[in-house]
Amino acid sequence: MNAWLLSAGIAALLLDLVHIFLGGREIHRPMVASHWPEPAKAVWSVVWHAVTAVMALGGLALIAAAFLPEQALALSLLPIALFLSAAGLFIVYGLTRLGTLRILPHWVAFLAISALGLAGLA
Repeated sequence: MNAWLLSAGIAALLLDLVHIFLGGREIHRPMVASHWPEPAKAVWSVVWHAVTAVMALGGLALIAAAFLPEQALALSLLPIALFLSAAGLFIVYGLTRLGTLRILPHWVAFLAISALGLAGLA
């Protein structure tokens, strides 16, 4: 068993729970209750739930990789790349739209998960 990959997968699933419960209450529900046009709110919900699925499936793939060393690289590369992409997006938008990384600190979690995954592949 690869403890680094297992840790990365568990961290991704925990982050997904934060996304679902805290983010749902603070971000998703208020946006759906907004005065946006219904098609825009529907797209927002699809994107929100797609992110939920990506984090869950990525976490499960990393956990599977922890127990399948022959497939670890194949199972891990896509989730790690997606989490690195999310970190990059939070950094870029935090800096360019908000002028700070403090308002959207999500990048820290995505980088940490990616670092754990990369350590497991090293």
